[in-house]
Amino acid sequence: MAAMNFVLRVLLLIWVFGYLLVSCAPLLGANGLIGALGFLGGIVLFVPWLIGVIVLAVLVWVTNPGRSRL
Repeated sequence: MAAMNFVLRVLLLIWVFGYLLVSCAPLLGANGLIGALGFLGGIVLFVPWLIGVIVLAVLVWVTNPGRSRL
């Protein structure tokens, strides 16, 4: 269970930073048109990303071996 918790934590980290890279990198690259398209894509993908964060956070909590559950 501890190994699964570690894997889920890594996936959560990749999920969070991956979204930030996809949605903000074009803006930081100083390309106006691609930046605007990337920003709009980031807005569209926000809801699935948020659902993924919630699901992964719950799975991390459930597989945490050191804590008692309700």
